[in-house]
Amino acid sequence: MKNLITLTAILTLLSVKAYAINVKSEIKEVTIYQRNAKITRESTVSIPAGITEILMEDLTSSILQNSLQVDIEGRAILLSATSRINYMTHQKESPRIKELKDSLELVNNEINWLQNQRAVYQGEEKVINENNRLGSEQEGLSVDELEQLVSFYRSRLLEVKREMLKIDKKIKDLKLVKSRIQNQLNELSSTRNKPTGEIIINVSSNISTKIGLKISYLTPNAAWSPVYDIRADGTDKPIKLIYKANVYQQTGYDWKDVKLTISTGNPTVDNNRPILYPWHIDIYVPPPPTAYGTKQRQLKSAEQSQMMQLNIAQEVEFDDLDAEAEMPLYMVTETTSQMAAEYNIEVLQDIPSDGKEHLVAMKEYEPEADFTYHTVPKLSDGAFLLAKVPDYGQYNLLPGKANLFFQGMYVGQSTINPVTTADTLLVSLGRDNKISVKRNQLKDFTSKQVIGGNVKEIKGYEIFVRNNNVFPVNLEVLDQIPISNNKDIEVKLEDNGGADYIEDYGKLLWKLDLNAGQTKNLRFVFSVKYPKDKKIRGL
Repeated sequence: MKNLITLTAILTLLSVKAYAINVKSEIKEVTIYQRNAKITRESTVSIPAGITEILMEDLTSSILQNSLQVDIEGRAILLSATSRINYMTHQKESPRIKELKDSLELVNNEINWLQNQRAVYQGEEKVINENNRLGSEQEGLSVDELEQLVSFYRSRLLEVKREMLKIDKKIKDLKLVKSRIQNQLNELSSTRNKPTGEIIINVSSNISTKIGLKISYLTPNAAWSPVYDIRADGTDKPIKLIYKANVYQQTGYDWKDVKLTISTGNPTVDNNRPILYPWHIDIYVPPPPTAYGTKQRQLKSAEQSQMMQLNIAQEVEFDDLDAEAEMPLYMVTETTSQMAAEYNIEVLQDIPSDGKEHLVAMKEYEPEADFTYHTVPKLSDGAFLLAKVPDYGQYNLLPGKANLFFQGMYVGQSTINPVTTADTLLVSLGRDNKISVKRNQLKDFTSKQVIGGNVKEIKGYEIFVRNNNVFPVNLEVLDQIPISNNKDIEVKLEDNGGADYIEDYGKLLWKLDLNAGQTKNLRFVFSVKYPKDKKIRGL
């Protein structure tokens, strides 16, 4: 008995909020960053003269304390503000969850009612079958009476069977509806039994007065990511680039009719300046080789070589970009500062706390672009239409996926990567299947011979390109020869085939003007000379 009284007293003390005025608040503004979101809530409260503790309750439990800010409108002074978690109170169910639960109850009631009807029909079927057996045992029935009895049994039994089939179909359909509702309810019930957050504000006033409170804080359970629609109606027209945001939040509270601002900033990024420490080097003494270690180093070296070739190919190739699709745009005001760009959505937004991505359109741009086709035969036999966008920094773009549309047709997805030192942004608008590309090794120019203490290998390649379009195109063809990382290995370009050669990357670039139906052959030859007692990796 004593333990029970003690437990009751503790629970009572935990539920009491001494010397506090409890207030509710509404979410008015949300600024969402690439990571985190700033929530701004507003409330009014009447306070007495003196020092008052105000408890703002029913908030998300994920509040970053260092980000908490409180503004007071009225004759009061802020003394302190802090946040805490209330484990005694759980987050309330959203109206959507209540609506789904009500729908689930209605469906269950309807299924139960149909099952009761079916039970009645089953009982009737049993009675008919039993009476049918009794009727067959009766003596003295006339032929007409027997026919009437059989006809009644048959018609009524068929009617009962028909009704039972109808009921079975209705029950099956309702169970499918029930399953969908239950699945949706399971998704939306992620906040079930989660604690709430509270903010405790201490204020001082020399009079009894009514004050306004404006509280803002960061929460980590929200973010946004960029997505683009890129539309090109022809190579003689500007492209359209629609900048959108995939916004998600799982704070436990729906954002209803809020003023939404989308920011490219990140308030939780490390703001400490980098410090450059001394760079020490020393002679490397390798450990004694083992059979396993040697094998691992060989595998690692092969992997590094392949990665180096891939990186070179990707670097000397062109950065892919994205394409666009049309959609209704909201009225948006763009503000750019030294730290970030902000897009203020003027139409109030609803973002439910379901952890799903909700698309918000921000801006539409029509940048001028130069168009060309681009192919890398060593990696792909496709030719890709590129839009080259100069001065792209003015659009405040972030890396993200893009939906590509060309002449009103969806052609796939690509990636926009504006984080580059190049002065031109390259947007890949997809593959043109009417440009044929083929790359073959030239057997007549492939040889291997020993000259003194060295081996000299010669390799040659031929590239065929054909424009099957009914209009002329500009086509860039990109290929490469290897680069030596060792002074004993000599690489020489024997024949560049008319390409521009950039030695640092081993890059070969042809810029072609192809008329409709025209075919061109390209050829290049290179040699590699190395000591005959050595093996070459990556050739």
